[in-house]
Amino acid sequence: MGLLTVTSAVSFGTVIFSGDLAPALPFGIGLLLFSSVVISAVITSFSSYPAIVATIAESTVPIFSLVARQIVELMPDAPIEQKLLTVVATIALNSLIVSAIFFALGFFKLGSFVRFIPYPVVGGFLAGTGVLLLIAAFQSVSELNSSSIAAFFQLNALLQWVPGLIFAAVMFLVPQRITHVAVYPSILAVAVALFYIGLALTGTPIAEANAQGLLLGSVPSGGLYQFATFSAIAQADWNVVIQQIPTLAALWLVATIALLLHGNGVELVATRDLNFNRELKVASLAWLLSGVGGGVGGFASAGENALAKQLGTTGRLTGWIVAAICLAMVLGGAPILSLFPKFILIGMPLLVTLEFFNEWLYEAWFKFSRSDYAIIVLIVLVTATVGFLQAISVGLLAAIVLFVINYSRLTVVRRISTGTYHHSNVLRTSEEIEILEAEGDQAYIVELQGLIFFGTANKLLNQVRDRINHADAKPVRCVVLDFRLVSGLDASAVLSFAKLKQVATQKQVHLLYTNLSAEAMQRLKQGDCIEEDDPYCHIFADLDRGLEWYEQQILQQYYQPEEQPQFDSPAAALAEQLKTDFSDPKQVDRLLSYLEIHHLEAEEYLFHQGDPFDGLYFVASGQVSVVLKLGDHTTKRIRTYTIGNTIGEMGLYRRTLRMASVVADKPSTLYFLSTETFEKIEATDPLLASNIHRFIVNLLAERLQHREQELKNLLESA
Repeated sequence: MGLLTVTSAVSFGTVIFSGDLAPALPFGIGLLLFSSVVISAVITSFSSYPAIVATIAESTVPIFSLVARQIVELMPDAPIEQKLLTVVATIALNSLIVSAIFFALGFFKLGSFVRFIPYPVVGGFLAGTGVLLLIAAFQSVSELNSSSIAAFFQLNALLQWVPGLIFAAVMFLVPQRITHVAVYPSILAVAVALFYIGLALTGTPIAEANAQGLLLGSVPSGGLYQFATFSAIAQADWNVVIQQIPTLAALWLVATIALLLHGNGVELVATRDLNFNRELKVASLAWLLSGVGGGVGGFASAGENALAKQLGTTGRLTGWIVAAICLAMVLGGAPILSLFPKFILIGMPLLVTLEFFNEWLYEAWFKFSRSDYAIIVLIVLVTATVGFLQAISVGLLAAIVLFVINYSRLTVVRRISTGTYHHSNVLRTSEEIEILEAEGDQAYIVELQGLIFFGTANKLLNQVRDRINHADAKPVRCVVLDFRLVSGLDASAVLSFAKLKQVATQKQVHLLYTNLSAEAMQRLKQGDCIEEDDPYCHIFADLDRGLEWYEQQILQQYYQPEEQPQFDSPAAALAEQLKTDFSDPKQVDRLLSYLEIHHLEAEEYLFHQGDPFDGLYFVASGQVSVVLKLGDHTTKRIRTYTIGNTIGEMGLYRRTLRMASVVADKPSTLYFLSTETFEKIEATDPLLASNIHRFIVNLLAERLQHREQELKNLLESA
């Protein structure tokens, strides 16, 4: 693990400090080795996973390479030392900013925010990173500083990038077939041995190989790392540093995404959960300390931790040994590094490129839809031809457009029904139910769901408008729009509801809005979709209340106030209703003689949820509702009873606790048959008791039949 970490740090240094910065390569290598020491030591010591292995964030290396090239281009006449210190200042500033971002995310427990970023865009980012690594690796070849294609095929260039490509291919393919823990160090050892065997066979001295660019080159003896932060602050061109902020902003996003994605990978490797918020804070400390020293940051890599798992790592010792090996190279490894074959340093970033391309361009073809895969390819192409920052912008824009298109294809309509079987919870008489079922097509009930925005709202508008204008169907009198399952309503969707209001007003159709949230109601009011005193627009707390209002409008067509039967007393009204249900009407008078009268004022409770069942109530006048107390201290209307209906049939047979409360909606009169009185009737008047039993059985059967039909209709419309 230490050997791989050192090799990666040297390779990444070669990628970043190339071109005009090549004379400062030993300094750059020392900087990245110092960063590896800090990252490995800090994250290993404080991570929630003891066996974790952390190194430089490979996904940030090509962006640093891009930044270094941009700085050199913006400072053509500056001395090499100032260019180098400007790069160091930029790297240090970036590390401190990323540290602050990681700490904020961890402190506010936002470690899961990466799940809100479209996965194809993440894949495109990583594949684009592979493109940048590929470009940076070839630019690190000494003979490829020109843009000429012919330069790729000059002998010295071929001797660097062709072996590097072969090395990367071997490092990529062999571990897929051989899973032994020694496979990586063996490939490295064999590659170095073959290189020096080749030099011996061709009679090439070390000095000549160094002159041809086949070796890393002379590295100053002694310690590689030099603390240059103060010098960078004083001598850097800060105007140039500030110009790198847009590119660095892309790096901040990539670093955050990569940390959390690799964290998910480490969880799979370790078969345990990580505390992402803690990992963010630990990474923040590592980036902070590395940034103070002018270095880059890093975090745990899924691939390296998979190798560590194969090695049997269980504690923090591996990470500390990796840090110690990197520290040893910083303090006295210059002679060894000077003999390092150049093709290996080129091959390591090419290896990362192959891994990214394999995962996000090859395997992704089989995992993603064609549209999602197109986003990945688009980001890669824009990265290669225009730039990484532009690729990020284009990728996010493409993902947003694709989301809008796909979401627009979904319907926000959960269920469509009519008033034929979808009734309110007001318990009607058999005659009233027949009327409502016959006239049920006058109500077009639309239950909505999800997010309503311009795409889905326009589809909803067309659907409702087509029903209103349908020439072959019965005319619609009410359109009920239920918002109970609506998660949001954007401003652009309000225009569609404004158009719907115009259509409804022209056709004299009532619009009933139910279960509106405060936010949705505010938006509709701002769009003039809801206005006070509008005769065709109505708002109700829930769907049940809206359906009750519609049913009253239908029934008023059949029962005008002057046509309502008049009774001398509530008892007379109740008797008239019961005579239609009792097989022997004479028994009704006998029943009334046993009943106790109860008068309720509006909002007065008849009984409360949790009270014991104690008998049966008959509604003689007014109206009462059964309400259920919910856990959030609100109530839900379950049923509403009018004249002639009964409450608490089970109270005659079971002495349990009442499941809900009953409250008067307006002044009401009820008659009560207690369980004790009913038992007395059974003992002294069997004929009356038989009529009561038959009445209750018929009542329950009728209600059950109605509920079954309503459920069948709802299932058919789902």
